[in-house]
Parts: sequence; structure tokens; C-alpha cells
Amino acid sequence: MRNFRTVATGVLASLVGLAAVVAGPTTASNAQQSKPERVITETPPKQVSYNAFRLKGKVENPQADGTLVPFQGKVLLTKKACKTCNFKTVRKIKVNDKGVFKARLTVPDRGRWKWQVKVKSNATYATTKGEKWTLFFN
Repeated sequence: MRNFRTVATGVLASLVGLAAVVAGPTTASNAQQSKPERVITETPPKQVSYNAFRLKGKVENPQADGTLVPFQGKVLLTKKACKTCNFKTVRKIKVNDKGVFKARLTVPDRGRWKWQVKVKSNATYATTKGEKWTLFFN
């Protein structure tokens, strides 16, 4: 009786664990794919000084009826310093009431930096990334 109980408990635990492993990732990936992305509209960076540019853009949330509502929150400004490097968050920028953000991008003395704007996901929207801007001296 004791052996039967031990074996039955082990089999039941392995089946529950296997069901959680099989069902877990599929539901998470389906939920991630069904989320809409925000709309990021950016103008090309404009040079404001010798080694600095100004990036201006607007973030909007699409609604079910097709309208766009200004985003309220923070936008992440990310920078990539080399080809094999990952994008790293440099600054968090607040948007105004109209969903507009402004950021100052600097240029390195040597090499090139890639800049990108990113908005994190929430329960309703997926993570959204803006255009990649490469800045360098000739």
C-alpha cells in the first residue's frame, strides 16, 4: 500500500509538471502576440550644437475604434555603442499632455552610436520600439 501511494504520487506530480511546462509558454506567447503596439512618430534628429542633436517625437495609443489617444507615461531612450553591444537605457523621458517627447542626443568623438526610443509594455499594449538613429562625425 505504501509503495503504491509513493508511485502514484510521483506519477501524478510528473504529469502536473509536464502539463505546466507544455501549457505555460504557449499561453504567454499567444498573449504577447495579440497585444497591439503603440504608434511612435519621430522626426529626424536636428543638430543643435557641435556634438548634439535634438530628437523629437510623439507616442500615441491606438484605440479599438481606430482613433489615436496621446500616450501618458515615460519613454526610454536607449543607446548602442558598438555592433555587438546591446541597447542600454540612457534616460527616461516624460511625455507631455499631447504625447510629445524631446531628447538631446550626443555624438561621440570617435566611432558611432545608435539611438532608439522604446516604450515598455503593459497589460494592454506590447513593447514598442522607434527608429534607430546612427550619429557620428565624418
